[in-house]
Amino acid sequence: MRSPAPILAATLALLAAPALAQDVAASDPVDTSVTIYRAPWRNGGSISLDSLGGFAVVTETRRVTIPAGRSRLRFVGVVDGIVPESAIVTGLPGGVIEKNRDAALLSPATLLRASLGKQLLLKRTSATTGKVTFVPAEVTSANETGVMLRTKDGIEALRCSGVPEALRYEPGTGGLSARPTLSVQTRSARALTATVTLTYIAQGFDWSANYTAQVSADGKTMDLGGWITLANGNSVSLNNAQTQIVAGGLKRAYVRQFANAMPRALASCWPMQKTSDVPLKPDRPYELVQPFLGLAYDSFDAEMSSAELRKMNRMALPMMAMAAPPPPPPPAPPPPEAEQLGDLKLYRVAERTTVAARQMKQTRLIEQRGVPFERVYLAEFSARSWSDVTSEVMATPLLRTRNDKASQLGLPLPAGSFLVEQEQSGRAMLVGEPQLADTTVGEKIELRLGPAPDVTVTRTVLAASKDRALVPMLSSALFDRLSKGEQVQRIQIANAGAAPIQLEVKYYTAGAQRLVDADRPLDKVDGRYVFRIEVPANDKLVIHYAVTGI
Repeated sequence: MRSPAPILAATLALLAAPALAQDVAASDPVDTSVTIYRAPWRNGGSISLDSLGGFAVVTETRRVTIPAGRSRLRFVGVVDGIVPESAIVTGLPGGVIEKNRDAALLSPATLLRASLGKQLLLKRTSATTGKVTFVPAEVTSANETGVMLRTKDGIEALRCSGVPEALRYEPGTGGLSARPTLSVQTRSARALTATVTLTYIAQGFDWSANYTAQVSADGKTMDLGGWITLANGNSVSLNNAQTQIVAGGLKRAYVRQFANAMPRALASCWPMQKTSDVPLKPDRPYELVQPFLGLAYDSFDAEMSSAELRKMNRMALPMMAMAAPPPPPPPAPPPPEAEQLGDLKLYRVAERTTVAARQMKQTRLIEQRGVPFERVYLAEFSARSWSDVTSEVMATPLLRTRNDKASQLGLPLPAGSFLVEQEQSGRAMLVGEPQLADTTVGEKIELRLGPAPDVTVTRTVLAASKDRALVPMLSSALFDRLSKGEQVQRIQIANAGAAPIQLEVKYYTAGAQRLVDADRPLDKVDGRYVFRIEVPANDKLVIHYAVTGI
């Protein structure tokens, strides 16, 4: 009879060994919320999917069934730009023991790297007969320069044999995941089903604001529209998500990300030529490809005149007009209202939306008609001129209004680009593309358009003189300053337009510089001297003043 001591010792050893964690997959998200933050260094402007500098806070609600004991809970399908250290899981009875970001995603390159030193089947298809053969092959290297295999015939490069080739892998090669996955270790005293919430920060998001302004025919009001563009540069979509955006300058410390630095694996074969690498030979001249001309393509003639092409396009228009008009679009959802988030502004998109992978989409921010404004022309100079050279500038027209209820607005407007149009001969014509900074309720809005060639402002520094007859237009105070060698300036304003205008001439000052003894009213607004003048149509005005201080 065998002694029970060895059996007892083995049993105690098994009891003392730590239990292996069981693998458990959480369900797909049953609810998703995403809050997108703009890139901290960007104050408006366009965005590109390939260089998104913003981020998002993603909250997912999932259901899990956890066995008793220690388990490894896998959240499959998280955003691939996840910052793993930011992940917070709530709703687990035993809490979180450990977190891991499973970065080995399924792809041709990762499959090859996971198969290094392993035997695979190389599939070859004859280009003439179509016959398929399978050859055992070992992957010896896989990088950006190519994939090397060892077969019974020796070492060779993949896809360099002259026939179509592909590798066949065994299921489950390398333990790769087809979707980005976050896994956590947890422990439960009993088996249970729970609803958990996963919240994390993800890179590769951004948003921008874009506005349109349609100026009315009388030039006194404009119809204002605004859109929010949401961008997701990741490979994972956030479906039917509650979506918010945050406007304002968020202070965020730089955190170094551990990037996947493994090289790509490319099945390439030398030589790799481009069309521009092929030399021109006398017996093989280059041929130019004619452009596609739509309906006129079949009857295209290289000698056809532009008038004939326009005639053909006019003939095609009635055919296009016969199509039934599209149904009217559904009414737009109400614009989001801003909420205070500390010193930032939070906008909630009214309806759930899908922030799709590698896509940008727009949602309505504001739509307001009949916003009153005044058109003002602006010219700017530094107060002191350090040369006697006469300088001339074209005034810049700007549309000025205020972001309040009286002006049909009163909504915090995030920074973005404007497209200003005005109707001319029955067509909407572009007149400017100004930028808007973050604008709070009650703040002034100024949309600067392009320079106006009909309105010019010329500044001249008068030469010092003690002869009153040479400067009869000056006041006594200005003549005294000129005779003492102080700087006296003259600006001449010319309006070649057919309508009177409101002009503002503003000055930048430094140190103790001041504008004094002006022969027209001079104001000071926001620390800057400004002349406010109404200039009649087809007329000129002149202003004199002195500049003191250094």
